[in-house]
Amino acid sequence: MRLPACACWKTVVFILFAFIPVSIFAQHVSIRSAPAWVTPHRPDVGAKPNAKDAAGSYYLLIDKQSHVEKQTDFFHYAYKLITSEGVQEMSDISVAFDPSFQKLTFHQCIIHRDGKTIGKLSAGNIRTIQREESMDRYLYDGSLSAVINLQDVRVGDIIEYAYSIEGYNPVYEGHYTNIVYFDFTVPYEQFKERIIFPAGKKIYVKYFNDEVKPEVRTVGTSTEYQWSLHRVNAAVSESNEPSWYEGYRFAQVTDFKDWTEVAAWATKQFEVTEREQKQLQSKTDELFKGLDKPALILKAIRFVQDEVRYLGFESGLNSHKPHAPLNVFEQRFGDCKDKSLLLTTILNIYGVEAYPMLVSTTLRDHTSERLPSHTIFNHCVAQIVYDGKSIFIDPTINNQGGSLDNYYFPTYGQGLVVSAKSTDLRTLPDPVKSSINEEHTIDVAEIDGEAILTVQTIYKGVEADIQRSDFASRSVDQIQKDYITFYTNLYPNIAVIDTVRMEDNRETNTVTIHEKYKVPGIWTTRDGDEDKLYAEFYPLTLENYFNVPKLQTRKVPYRLAFPLSYEHTIRVNLPEAWTITPDNKNIESPYYKYDYYVSYNENDHTLILQTLYNTKSDHIPASAMTSFVEDHGVMMKNLSYNLSYDKSLANASGISWFAVVVSLVAFVIAAWFALRLYNYYDPEPELTRINGQPIGGWLVLIAIGLIITPFRIIYELFFATSFYDEITWVSGWRQENYTLVGLTIFELVYNITIVVFAVLLIVLFFERRSSLPKLIIIYFWLNVAISVIDTLIGWKYFSDITQRNEMFKTVFRNLIAAAIWIPYFNTSTRVRETFVERSGTSDDSSEIISSDSDTQQM
Repeated sequence: MRLPACACWKTVVFILFAFIPVSIFAQHVSIRSAPAWVTPHRPDVGAKPNAKDAAGSYYLLIDKQSHVEKQTDFFHYAYKLITSEGVQEMSDISVAFDPSFQKLTFHQCIIHRDGKTIGKLSAGNIRTIQREESMDRYLYDGSLSAVINLQDVRVGDIIEYAYSIEGYNPVYEGHYTNIVYFDFTVPYEQFKERIIFPAGKKIYVKYFNDEVKPEVRTVGTSTEYQWSLHRVNAAVSESNEPSWYEGYRFAQVTDFKDWTEVAAWATKQFEVTEREQKQLQSKTDELFKGLDKPALILKAIRFVQDEVRYLGFESGLNSHKPHAPLNVFEQRFGDCKDKSLLLTTILNIYGVEAYPMLVSTTLRDHTSERLPSHTIFNHCVAQIVYDGKSIFIDPTINNQGGSLDNYYFPTYGQGLVVSAKSTDLRTLPDPVKSSINEEHTIDVAEIDGEAILTVQTIYKGVEADIQRSDFASRSVDQIQKDYITFYTNLYPNIAVIDTVRMEDNRETNTVTIHEKYKVPGIWTTRDGDEDKLYAEFYPLTLENYFNVPKLQTRKVPYRLAFPLSYEHTIRVNLPEAWTITPDNKNIESPYYKYDYYVSYNENDHTLILQTLYNTKSDHIPASAMTSFVEDHGVMMKNLSYNLSYDKSLANASGISWFAVVVSLVAFVIAAWFALRLYNYYDPEPELTRINGQPIGGWLVLIAIGLIITPFRIIYELFFATSFYDEITWVSGWRQENYTLVGLTIFELVYNITIVVFAVLLIVLFFERRSSLPKLIIIYFWLNVAISVIDTLIGWKYFSDITQRNEMFKTVFRNLIAAAIWIPYFNTSTRVRETFVERSGTSDDSSEIISSDSDTQQM
């Protein structure tokens, strides 16, 4: 069977042409009239294609007729060349066939031009080409192509030709399956497909995307199915469609009743006799005899994966029937079915239950939507049953790591175990978790200087397998060259410090790649302003996932890389403090999840840019494309992060006189208001006494807290914060970060005000003034409100976990203090008996706050 995905990591690509005169292959290629059983159809050479169909060519007739009993397929085509591009593309006729079991016969080749018919069919015009189109995947099927190169072809010509291919692959053992397509990439005028079955043969038909009913009739001992369509536009496919998706109309035809029959057919093809097993064992004992079961299984897997190279000769029977395991072992090469049968046979010899399994790398978990058939599979893997569980292995993947419990197996979805006991497709498990964790550390020694870039990327699961295989198949120099080419897209002058190095832990299936570079030009200028420097940080590896087509109107699903778990971190160690606004963005849908964080550690001046991207599905439904495109547009915008530096700020040092002036103004206003409160807010005490109680009891704790408060705030203002540093204010204005400047002013004014208010409370407390209880309650409420506001704002601007924890602790402390002391000052008898003194200067006509025994109004 032909395998499009087995050796995709190898890139040896070439095409071999061997031109041989047709006379040498006379037994395989001939010229004669059409078979007698063929129903003749004639193209309408006068048909006018629709304007929208006027591409390079337009098919006037697509005619295929199959006689199952005679094992012959007849093909008849006619198309009109509309443009010079059509002439270029459609002037050669090429027909592929397998000479090991097929014979090709040409019946007709003519050109219709201006009402005339020009014959083009002769033995001398036919050349055979051996074109191994799958050589890039190390597969050789032995097929030939018969080519007719038409001369003197012109725009407006109608080319008509017919041929038949006799012979079905004997490996099918008389079974018949077929796909009848009703839509093509080219428009057509007439479509005919006719299949002739023996009357007693049971046939099953299933339609996809729309039902095109055939005309069914019985003629003698045969039953005929014939489909007919007229004037159908070209089917247009879209980019990046999932492999399992097929938007064309088609019908599947098969004579298999169920999967049990398919399994029975496959079991015959993979049968290994006892004699063959013994012959193989004589060769393998020195490798596997005496090992315990886990060690045996793992060694057998890695032997077949790594020491039996992938190479397939798939002509004739061997398109579906594997070669003998002994031959594969001795020649040390084979295709997917050869390697799978070799692995399972070795394990069977040494008492381990194992079976080949057929899968479709394109249909995957949509395989069960098709009717039972032996031709829908294009790949073969292995199922191993050990210790009560199944282990699935793809023998064509080399350099895999891991243990039997975490061996990576691709998302093949569903498979048919090659066993006489199989009755249905088996649902395959999800693959073990794979991930990529890429971390860039950029050490910036000085502003406008060079940087050191250190990259560590940790690959797990299949991602580790891919890297291990890459390092095994290429030189380190070539890999390093590719890495440098990749990074120069962002840093043109990047230079290697340490050669790329791979650290491999095959048991855990983890590969770590280490890189180190010098980046001279990390700082750049823009718009001719030499004072302003910029450094850009950009996760290049994520661009391929985020840069999606902008077209939102789509009718088919969009393929996603799946499963994908990618974490990318950039750490920039800066030479001095920086003003950085924390940020985060989180997007989640049923199909993908995205998390983006910008944070800054003030202690070591480290900027951290972190992006996490996970896919949850292998495709995006067409209905979800609008949000998919919008979301990935946001992701693309977040890829680039720029730091800016204004050289003129380097001279901004010392004390900020702006902050001093703001502080003085705030102090004067707060002091004036405090004096007003002291002199004129003089409410009537609840208990009228000549002498109140002295300060004592729990009030001592309040006294201590009040005395400490102004000293603590003054220390933080002048020593623990940067309120009075010139750089704080200049950088805010220069960077036009007016929100942060406004918040800084608010913080400064609040702290000055609270110092004055605390001093007022200390004076009122020790004078045992009647105004103290109400004012101290306001003080506690104010502390809670401001700390909550400060935390909400700080959560946006500070993402460092230590800073955030301190903010939460402050809110918690203020809430606890308020919860204890506010009820205490509201209900305590000691409070009512202590704070009874009045100033004696109250003037009702000039009070800021007038009160009675129940309420006060400010």
